[in-house]
Amino acid sequence: MNDPVRKPQYGVELPAVRRFELADISQHAKWLLPRITRAYPHLTERTALGFLNSLLYNSDYYFCYQPHAVGLMQVERAHMLTPEPIVREKFVWVEDSKNDQHLDEAVAFYGEFSKWGERFGAKIMIVMENSDVPPEKLRAAFPGTRVFTREQKFLRIET
Repeated sequence: MNDPVRKPQYGVELPAVRRFELADISQHAKWLLPRITRAYPHLTERTALGFLNSLLYNSDYYFCYQPHAVGLMQVERAHMLTPEPIVREKFVWVEDSKNDQHLDEAVAFYGEFSKWGERFGAKIMIVMENSDVPPEKLRAAFPGTRVFTREQKFLRIET
């Protein structure tokens, strides 16, 4: 009986989502800082770096990373008279938006963001405002959860 030894099948495990520390920013700076300055042209790379550093140890923000993705969420009040906080996406970006592995890394943030928001008592997470994650990938990550859309009205104040 010459039965070949079967090799165990292993799935691809995504790295754990990690909160940024000061030393971690340089790991992503090559692609992250140009991306921030494109999204927010009034910032220089130096001011963007200072802004990100100021968020690292602020409990109102969750700034996290994977090898090819970064995400930033903020807990805030929807209204000053409303006691329940909401969690709002500031950005979820990937190094290469055409790479499925990079997108999968970014999708993993949303589960972490949801758990983080629950610790504050948040019942709403505002998503897809500034994200590289396609809506269908996000919906697939939360099966059975409906993604709501809200219209917002505003006036442009010109002086």
